Amino acid sequence: MKKKIHRVISTIVFFVLLVVAVFKCADVLEYKAARKKYTPFYESNTDFDVIYLGTSHVQNHILPMEIWKEYGIASYNWGYSNCTPAENYYLIKDILKYASPKVVVLDAYGLVEYEKYNNGKYRTDRIEQQHVQFDSLPISENKIEASKDVFDDYDHNYDFIWNFIMYHNRWEELGEDDFDYEYTTEKGATFLTGLGTSKYTPVPKDEKTQIDTVCYTYFLKIIEYCEDQGIQVLCTYLPFPAGKEQQRVANTIGDILEKYPGCRYVNMLDKNIIDMDTDVNDDGGHLNYLGAKKVSLWLGDYLKANYDLGDYSEYESWKSDYQKYSDFKIEKFNELTSLTSCLVMAGNDDINACLEVYDEKLKDDKTIKAVCRAAATELKYVERDTDDCARLVATSKLTGDIVVDISFAYDKKNPGNIFSIKRVEEK
Repeated sequence: MKKKIHRVISTIVFFVLLVVAVFKCADVLEYKAARKKYTPFYESNTDFDVIYLGTSHVQNHILPMEIWKEYGIASYNWGYSNCTPAENYYLIKDILKYASPKVVVLDAYGLVEYEKYNNGKYRTDRIEQQHVQFDSLPISENKIEASKDVFDDYDHNYDFIWNFIMYHNRWEELGEDDFDYEYTTEKGATFLTGLGTSKYTPVPKDEKTQIDTVCYTYFLKIIEYCEDQGIQVLCTYLPFPAGKEQQRVANTIGDILEKYPGCRYVNMLDKNIIDMDTDVNDDGGHLNYLGAKKVSLWLGDYLKANYDLGDYSEYESWKSDYQKYSDFKIEKFNELTSLTSCLVMAGNDDINACLEVYDEKLKDDKTIKAVCRAAATELKYVERDTDDCARLVATSKLTGDIVVDISFAYDKKNPGNIFSIKRVEEK
């Protein structure tokens, strides 16, 4: 009898240790992007009155900390690259287990963009991106249903139920960042610092289109679900260099949403919020920090004027979080290498910036002048005998200390191109 009991206990202990070991391995092997982005949401000391849902346009164009600083609104950005309305439908169900938002901001980009990918619910070539948001969700009936529905034509959709199946072979990829990483200070957002050019040709406002896609169906389901939960929905079409068909979608969706009493719609393509010459990232399809800040402040003003939201301006936890965000912006600034990216980042309202140029051509360059204006950066010409062509200095508005001091030089292989001007590394 004692031997049998001993064997039973030994077996139980073995299986317990095995389960612990497997879950520990899963913890180590998991791609850490989800933890970095969403841990501050789950561990927040306060609730979030506003939740943002959508694709990378939401992730990169709406900056919750900038909105908090100006309007005291507590919000979190759940946008992510290629996150379709089908995915967002299930995400909001899980989000509401941990937060009680008064408003969900739902961007309409993605209604027609994913139809060419098999079932139209996700991008078949971006499985890793879809995992980021699903990885953050605890295993639940909703997560299982989402995995089976959204990825119904994906042979390995069970990867999304327990991500260890997806990551079990990452041993050779593990690096320092898997063990020592920092959580986002941007409340889920990610600002971009590139500077690019893009063509934007507005179409007439009466030009519309037929929207009949799988994602459109889920888009409406999100609105209906939020209304059932007593949550107001603000649908947006965030500004960016939209193509003609995308503009037609933006012109069309407002009429459709009028039948939903708890839903507002604002087509931000119409509002002249951004400048296509200074606010577009170098990928040509997203906004940089200058554009995102404009979008965020416009949206914050709209939210404050049209919804009954709390004022978190004096909450110590938010003040502390903003200081971390402010420090992060300076850290990011000092990591940049190109002059144009640094000028984009000089639009940070926490600093005063001045660009000294030692080449008269730079003083009169239209792009340099335009970005300096957009970033509220002083531009001055200084006669100086040096191989450098410019120096950018920024001081903290809070302390007056110099927080950025970077010198730049032309690329000798491409001396006439301002986009090739790079920082001079300290000797």
